[in-house]
Formats: sequence, C-alpha cells, structure tokens
Amino acid sequence: MKIIDIVTYLMRIPNTEGKSTRRNWIFVEVRTDEGISGIGEATTEWSERAVVAQIESEIKPRLLGMDPTDVERIWQLGYRDFWWRRGIVHTSAISGIDQALWDIAGKVAGQPVFKLLGGKVREKVRTYARLCDDPAVIKQAAHNALDCGFDAIKSGRETICEPYSDHRQVELEVELFHELREVVGPDVDLMIDAGSMFSPPVAHRLIEGLLPFKLLFIEEPTKQDTIEPTLRLKQSFPDQRIALGERWMTRWDFRLWFEKQAIDVCQADICHTGGISELMKIAHYAEVYGIMMAPHNPYGPVAMAAAAHASAAMQNFLILEYCRLQPWFDQIQKVRLPIDRGAIDINELGKRPGLGVELDLEQIAVFAGHTPISPRRYLQADGSTPLL
Repeated sequence: MKIIDIVTYLMRIPNTEGKSTRRNWIFVEVRTDEGISGIGEATTEWSERAVVAQIESEIKPRLLGMDPTDVERIWQLGYRDFWWRRGIVHTSAISGIDQALWDIAGKVAGQPVFKLLGGKVREKVRTYARLCDDPAVIKQAAHNALDCGFDAIKSGRETICEPYSDHRQVELEVELFHELREVVGPDVDLMIDAGSMFSPPVAHRLIEGLLPFKLLFIEEPTKQDTIEPTLRLKQSFPDQRIALGERWMTRWDFRLWFEKQAIDVCQADICHTGGISELMKIAHYAEVYGIMMAPHNPYGPVAMAAAAHASAAMQNFLILEYCRLQPWFDQIQKVRLPIDRGAIDINELGKRPGLGVELDLEQIAVFAGHTPISPRRYLQADGSTPLL
C-alpha cells in the first residue's frame, strides 16, 4: 500500500449570528493506491492558510509513495526532516496527517484506533461543554448544556473590560462563576479558561476568588513564557488543579513543566502537538509525574474522534473538551460520533474501524474557503498592550 495523494479541505464556521467567522476547520485526507483513505484534522487559529501550504507544498511531496501504515516512521520523517520545526504551523500539519494515518491503519486492520493503541482502559470518555463567548446568553447556554446531559462546563473571558485591567477582569470572572455556580448547582464541575490574561500577582487573586466555587481546574491563569510564575501559583494553591498546554508543541515543550511539577492537568492538543502518536507519548510521560490529561479540543468532529480514541487508551485521562459548534458539527458527519449525555461510549465508538468518522464533503463544500478570524486585542488605559 502506498500514499498517492494528500488533500486538504478548508471550511469556515460562522458564529451564531452568521455575520462573522468563529473558526476555520482544516481537514486532511490521505489517499492510497488501494482505495483506502484516512481523514485527519489540523485546525488552528490565525495560521490556517499556512498550515494548508505546509501540508501541500512541504510534507506531501515527502510522503508520496510511502506505506501509510508505517505511522511512526512517517511521524519521525515529518518532524525531523525539517530545519525549522516545533512551530504551530509545522506541528499542526503533522497532526492532521498523523490522525489520517491512524485512520487508515485501523481500516486496514479492521479495528478501531484505540485497539491499535493498546485497547481501552475505560468504557466512556467524559466530555465537558465549552460555552459560547457571549455574556448575554451565558446562563441560557449553561442550561442548554445541562439539558444535553453534561455534568461539566468550562467558561471564562466572557466580558473583557475596556480599557483592559487585569484587576478589574478578576472581578468580572469571579462574578461570572458565582452566577454559573448558582445556575448549575453544586454537583456540576466548572472550569475557567483564564486565557493567560493575568499578571502573576493578579492571577493569585483570581485563584483566591474562585476557590469557593470548587473548580475542577483553572486553565492558563498567567502567561507561560517562563515556568516560575505558574510554579509559584501551584505551590501557593496545592489544592487547586492548574491546567496548561494548548500552546505547546510535542513532548519537548512539556518536559520541563512535567519535571518541575508545575502543572496538575496537561492540555495537549491533538491538532497541534503532533497528532495521536505524540499525544499518547505526552500522556505516558505525564503519567510518570501523576499529571492528568484533559486534551484541549475546541475544533471539529475529526479532532473529537481522534482525541476520543486516544483518551480511551490513556490511563491518566481526566476529561475531554467538546466545543459544540452546531449545526455544522453534526451536519458534516455522515456517521456521527456516539456522544450522548456528555460522554462518548467507547463500545459504540469501537463498532467501526479506524477513527469511525465519515465526513460529508458536499456539506463541507457549502462553507468551503477561509475567512480570517479577528485578532484578540486588549489595550490598557495608556494605550499600551498588557504583558499577557
């Protein structure tokens, strides 16, 4: 079996009003000379065209003619055959192709991907609902998530104060989670995505203010250019899980943070860190240090399927992000993922070989193309950019 082509599909996802773009999904199809194809996802933000170009002009020519079931060999080539590597563009391109190769390997073997990863260690993969960013409908969105059966919700950054002040922003975040806890009750797990928006001292205030709401984890409370600020926070709040990792690429980026015990929860992203192959290596590495895995996953159905298979096979799994961008998430699947009441049934997932997801390319074509996503820009009272 040989790889004969690699095709990318770029799809823009409108926001709820349909007036702007919420996301641009990138799907990657690897085709073989035996008629078996695999699908992966390489979605990112603000670098979509660069990722597509990396796949089509740089990685594809290297892989044509190779055996697609030599997944590790191809990963090593895709990673090491480049002088400039470990950037978001390079590793996202590798991630999409790697997922597609595992899909092919599963189809060839007649097995779901999690079987090829060593088999399942759980019966269900718990997911959490990532709520929308509109403060006007946040309470209703929480109610909708509960009605769908979710028992875990993540929010944050719903109202950004202008001019930006992280002191004022702490007050807004604490107010938000006071309201959310009242809406969902005491038994639903809450998480905050703090988006690295706070200086280290103010991040300390943020965690203090959120302690009464018993959050499952606090994500990116402060910037990660250096390890020490986060390490100090973790030492100050040993009973509060701190989560990081969506912006890190490959196990080399995670190494120091694991060895210094600077985080409790690893949020490696299957679309950025190197695909299924690398996510599993990171998970095994994290397990050595007692660090849990909560894969960052705000993207489309292929990434969701790939992350679900990996999560089914990793011992130190905690919870998986599910960004419900409807109706597009369901509409573009010919065969939908078995997500019900906030969980993915592994036995149902295992009834189809490979990743178990099949896309409707005609539906994807309706929204084919790319619309730039507006940058997030915060200015302080004096007009300067904060140190975020």
